[in-house]
Amino acid sequence: MAVQEATQDKPVYFRPRRLGHANLWVDDRPKSEAFYNQVCGFTLEFWEPDLEASFLGTGNTPHDIGMIKTTGGKARYGRDGLLQLPEGIGIQHGLGHLAWELENEADLVEAFGRLQEAGIETDMTVDHQVAHSIYMSDPDGNQIEFYCDTVKEWRTVIQGEMELITGFWAPGDTDAFTEPRYDPNPEIRVVGEAPIHPRRITHTLLKTEDVDGLVEFYSTVGGMTPVFSTSDNSIVCLRGTHDAYRFHLAISQAGAGEKAGYHHSSFELESEAALVEAEKAVAAAGYAPEKSVDHPSKRSFFMIDPDGLRSEYFVRRDAAFFDVTQAPAEDRAFLI
Repeated sequence: MAVQEATQDKPVYFRPRRLGHANLWVDDRPKSEAFYNQVCGFTLEFWEPDLEASFLGTGNTPHDIGMIKTTGGKARYGRDGLLQLPEGIGIQHGLGHLAWELENEADLVEAFGRLQEAGIETDMTVDHQVAHSIYMSDPDGNQIEFYCDTVKEWRTVIQGEMELITGFWAPGDTDAFTEPRYDPNPEIRVVGEAPIHPRRITHTLLKTEDVDGLVEFYSTVGGMTPVFSTSDNSIVCLRGTHDAYRFHLAISQAGAGEKAGYHHSSFELESEAALVEAEKAVAAAGYAPEKSVDHPSKRSFFMIDPDGLRSEYFVRRDAAFFDVTQAPAEDRAFLI
C-alpha cells in the first residue's frame, strides 16, 4: 500500500522512540483503577491522592496507563504550586494525553528549542521526578506529552502512595544528559489473579476529520515516520525510532456522525496461547469483550472500561500491513 511521506523541506522537531503511556480522565477513579488492575492485569505502581491520580503498568515503563479523576472544571496544583491542571480541563471522561518517549534529555531540549524558534506553542514543561516532559496539543486538540526518562531505576523514586510528584522544569537551565535512561530490559510484572496479562503498550488509534493534517503534524512536529496507508488514505500508521514495534500511532478518518478523537490503545500479550486463555478467563469472570478479532494479521479482543473507553489486547500474527478498505467502515479501526 502507499505510504505517506513527510515533505522533505519541512522541519522535524521531536523524534520519539515509542508510545510510552496513555492517560485518561475518569469519573470514578477507584472503580477504573480496579478495572485496569483486577480485570486488565496492570500493576498499580503509584498514586497521588492530592492530584486524584493513579498510575498502572506492566513494568515496561513507569506506567502504561494512567488515570485522573475528572476535575469539574476546577484547577489542580502540583509540587511547589505548579498549575498542573488548569481550570476548565478534564471536565468529561476521555483521553487525558498520549505520551511519547524520547531517547534522552538532549533530544528533548533541542526539540523544545526548535519549537521556540518556530513560534510553536507548548502548554507546559515539567519535572515528574522520573521524567522531564513537554506538553502540547495536536491540531485536533488531543493533548500529547514528549518526555525522556531521567531515572532508570524509577521504582526507587516513585512507588506506592506519593505526595505531589510534578513540579516545574526549565529546559536548558542545566546541561542536558545524552545517555538513555530508560530500561532496555525491564522486569515485566503481571497481576496473577487477573484474566489478562499484558506485556506492553504498543500503539494507539486516533479518529480525525482531517487525516492529512494530523499525519503532517505527527510526521513533522511529532517526528514519526509514516509506514503504511490504506489505498484510499483513510488510515495512516506511523512509527517512532524503536523498530521492534510495527507502528506506534494509527490515524483514521472519522465516519459520518462519528466523533473525532481517541479510539483505543493497544497492549500486546506474550503469545496467542496467552490470548486464548485471557479470553476464556475474561468470560469466566463475567465480562464480555466489546469485539473479538480473528484475522490473518492478528488475534485480539477489545474491552470497555467503566467510562466507556476502549483498550485492545492482541497478538500479532503477520508483520505485513494489509488494506482494510474491503471491510465495513465501522470495523476498519479494529483491524489495524
